Amino acid sequence: MRPLGAPRFSGNLPSMMHLDFNAMTSPTFRQNPYPVLAALQANPGVVHLSPGLVESWHILRYDDVRHVLLTPEVFSSNRALQAQGDFADANLGFLFNNMISATGDRHRRLRMIGNRVFMPKFIESFRPAVETVVEERMEMALSGEEFDLVEDFAARITVAMITAILGLPLADMEQIRRWTAVLGDNSGASTWLSEIDPSMARRGRETGEELTAYFKDHLEHRRKHPREGDLISAFSSVEVDGQKLSEGEVLSMAMLLLLAGNETTTNLITNFVRLLDAFPDQAARLRAYPDMTQGAVEETIRMRNSIRNIDRFALEETTLSGVTIPKGGLVVVWLTAANRDPGQFDAPDDFRPDRTPNRHLGFGQGLHLCLGAPLARMETQIAARAILERTRAIDLTQPAELGINANFDNVIRQMVRFHAK
Repeated sequence: MRPLGAPRFSGNLPSMMHLDFNAMTSPTFRQNPYPVLAALQANPGVVHLSPGLVESWHILRYDDVRHVLLTPEVFSSNRALQAQGDFADANLGFLFNNMISATGDRHRRLRMIGNRVFMPKFIESFRPAVETVVEERMEMALSGEEFDLVEDFAARITVAMITAILGLPLADMEQIRRWTAVLGDNSGASTWLSEIDPSMARRGRETGEELTAYFKDHLEHRRKHPREGDLISAFSSVEVDGQKLSEGEVLSMAMLLLLAGNETTTNLITNFVRLLDAFPDQAARLRAYPDMTQGAVEETIRMRNSIRNIDRFALEETTLSGVTIPKGGLVVVWLTAANRDPGQFDAPDDFRPDRTPNRHLGFGQGLHLCLGAPLARMETQIAARAILERTRAIDLTQPAELGINANFDNVIRQMVRFHAK
């Protein structure tokens, strides 16, 4: 009999890999998941795993991942297909009544509204604000003092921008960071944990309720004091087929952008600096040729994409890499494994800013391609170029402190010192 909490696998797995393949309980996986993912990608490619409250099928090869993302008629994003009750509480399902979970006509309507609001002209209108906050953070960073790359630099840039774009008070930044940290810790709990910690679930639920109440208050204030130039106002006014977003949809879209736009870009900026440290020859090359910044950011997204996996639900029985996935099965799609598939990328563990082509899946693909990808790219490129042009070296003065949930590529603290040119 399988002991409670012990992982169960189907297929012939590499020796010991199964013990470390857990995003929430394995310190080894949290520290460095890539050797485990590479071994499982090579054999068997699709992993049937049951360490948690629900069974799951993990997709690791580039072609399989891309197939899942481009076949929504078979692999649905609708979280309502997962069991409710304790599972929904554990995974904070009530926060995701948005484009991530929407399908069919509802997704089409939400996506059309999102596309109309998130026009390139709208994103570009924030470029001067990004440049201003990056300049302010660079002045702090170049003082010669040790500082936290995450909270003192990257998060200050991304939260300043996402609050501006949503029309939220910058003074709420610290509270917003606390909320997003709690919600990130809970993500995927039912997939990986055989028992849900009641206190963790309670913190997640309370945080979600606090975040919802915060946005409801803000939306009510905006109704009484309308303004232009932010996403909440735009989401409240744009129509598709004569329909506007409901209050619940506006709230959910705003929370999606807050959570995704805050953590993901913070992680990208942080991981860009850590890759400079890990690949000093490429760092020297980029400082000599800062026009390569755009390619370096794309390579950062490929190698260290912030969201390592996303969920889908099989609408019918199907087979991938010789493994049968039953109707209703939870499918965990590993973007970060696909982005290092040697069948798609030469020397996938090397940081190559001039990699061409670079068809990474860091922002997903298909109908659910990340709506905020242009904003994340713009922020990261501006920050990265400033770092390359104004530093001659960066010292990581202490080991990184990693987040507790390896479903994300996130560092919660990285002490550094920037050396000015």
